[in-house]
Amino acid sequence: MRRGERHGVLGQQRGFGWIFVLIMLAVASATGAVVAQRWSDRMARDKERQLLRVGDAYAQALANYRASSPGSDKRYPQTLEQLVLDTRFVGTRRHLRTLYSDPMTGQADWVLLRDERGDISGIRSCSEQRPWARVAQHLDFTDLPAAERYADWAFIPRQPS
Repeated sequence: MRRGERHGVLGQQRGFGWIFVLIMLAVASATGAVVAQRWSDRMARDKERQLLRVGDAYAQALANYRASSPGSDKRYPQTLEQLVLDTRFVGTRRHLRTLYSDPMTGQADWVLLRDERGDISGIRSCSEQRPWARVAQHLDFTDLPAAERYADWAFIPRQPS
């Protein structure tokens, strides 16, 4: 036997260990990609659910503000801050605990929907992302149409019947 030569089974298996390692790395990478995609999808769905909760809370606060207007002139607020601190009464009245940011953008960058008087009658997100739920949504205080983007959902309180 010459120097550096190998005979037998060990010589024939040379390189198969590396192939096994490469296959295991490919499987681990594919599994990691699937897990990352599912986690991303779950986070997007959670943000969407949060948007629906926050938007419905704003619709409820707007409806309460309007319903509690003194006298027969029922109005919506001029600013969102008036939902947190309603100064139309002697005591402190709060229709929202705090101003919520848009879960889709992470900012308080709501698009304000105003009525003919200039009062805020609703809000909507400025996000152009596509919603998971593209069917009509019927929440506690507002109804949303089927939408192709989050900005299509206008959180306007239902009119009292």
